[in-house]
Formats: sequence, structure tokens, C-alpha cells
Amino acid sequence: MVQVTARLRQHWFYALIPLWLAASLNFQSAHDWQARPQLGEAVALFDWCLFVPALYVLCYRKSRPAKAVAIRVLALTCAGIWVAGHMVPDPAQILLRDWAWLRGVGIAGLLLLETGAIIAMLRVAFSKDPTPQALTDRGVPPILARMMLAEARFWRWLFSRRRE
Repeated sequence: MVQVTARLRQHWFYALIPLWLAASLNFQSAHDWQARPQLGEAVALFDWCLFVPALYVLCYRKSRPAKAVAIRVLALTCAGIWVAGHMVPDPAQILLRDWAWLRGVGIAGLLLLETGAIIAMLRVAFSKDPTPQALTDRGVPPILARMMLAEARFWRWLFSRRRE
């Protein structure tokens, strides 16, 4: 129980997301979309594209590197556009229709960043003398670093058998 409480204190952002989703769904069902569609759309965009990423920054600004937080904030903003697009009824979507292209640009940027990160990790994992410490220094959790190195050893073994 103590460990669960400690994890909740450290990762409170993930505990708040279901509550925020429930509040957002409640607003969506209670709001008069016919009378004030711009207000509903503005609330959805503010909640999911500004407030939720700001909560993430507040939760992880001290425990994670700034670059990692910035990348995840970009991802949360793109996801926020998607969530807001599903929350706001189609006739009320004004800004979402105009800004839909931003989500694609953000996702393309994230894809490039993630591809670069994967290539950097694979270079370490498949180097001549890989160590779990080299991967954990790059931000990979220790158990994942060991799993990556085990997979790299497996592929080296498999390719060495194929050449024989």
C-alpha cells in the first residue's frame, strides 16, 4: 500500500487523466451545442491542448529531462486535438477544422524524433560492447535496457548461425 501511495504521488498525472476525461464527457453532454458552439469548442481545446499538457509539465518538470517533457507535451497536444475532435460535435467544429493540419505536422515531427531516438538506442544496443548503463544514461529504464540487450544478443546469435 505504501508503494502504491508513493507511485501515485510521483505519477499523479496519470491518476487525474480518467477524472479529467469524465469531467470533459460530462461537459460535452451538458453543454448546449446549438446555442454556443464556439464556447464548447474553446473549452475542449483549452482542456485537452493546453491544460492537460500543462498538468504533465507540472508533474514531471523536476523528475524528467526537459527535452523528454517537451516531446511528450507535443504528443499530448496532438492527442488533445484528436480528443477534442471527438468531444465536439461536427457542426460545432470551427477551429478544429481549421487546425486539423497541425495535428498531422505534430505527429510527423514526433515520428522523426522517435525514429532518431530508436536509431540512437539501437546503435548502443548493437555496438561491440553494449552495457545496460549506456542505455540507462540515455533515459531507458533499466529493465527495458536489459531486455533490449538480450534481444540484440539474440539477433547477433541468429545472424551468426545463418552465416555458418
